Amino acid sequence: MTILVLTLLVFAAVALLAHPFWAARHGGRSLGDPARDLEEGVRRARDRVYEEMRALQQEYFLNNAAEEDYRAQLHAARVRAAELLNQQRSARETADAIERRVDAEIRGTAEQTPAGKEDEA
Repeated sequence: MTILVLTLLVFAAVALLAHPFWAARHGGRSLGDPARDLEEGVRRARDRVYEEMRALQQEYFLNNAAEEDYRAQLHAARVRAAELLNQQRSARETADAIERRVDAEIRGTAEQTPAGKEDEA
C-alpha cells in the first residue's frame, strides 16, 4: 500500500512539473480574455517589426544596404508598426468597452435581485 501511494505521489509530482512544458509545446490554451490575447499578439508583432527596424539600421550603418533600399524598407516598417499600434489600441479599447458593459450588466443584475434571494444562492 505504501508503494502504491508513493508511486501515485511521484506521478502527480512529475505531471505537475511537466504540464507547463507540455502545454507550451502543444499550444496550451490560456484562460485569459480573447480580446486581451489579441492585444498581446499585436504587441508581439509590433515588437518584431521594431526588431526588424533595428536590424535594418545596423545593416545600413555597416554599409551592407543601399540608402534607397534602407529608406524604403524603413518607411514600410514604420507604416507597419503604426498599423499594429492602431490595432493594439483598438483591441484595448474593445476589451475595455466589453469589460465596462459586463460590469454594468452585473451591477444591474445585482440591483434587480431581491434582498432575500442573494442568501439562497
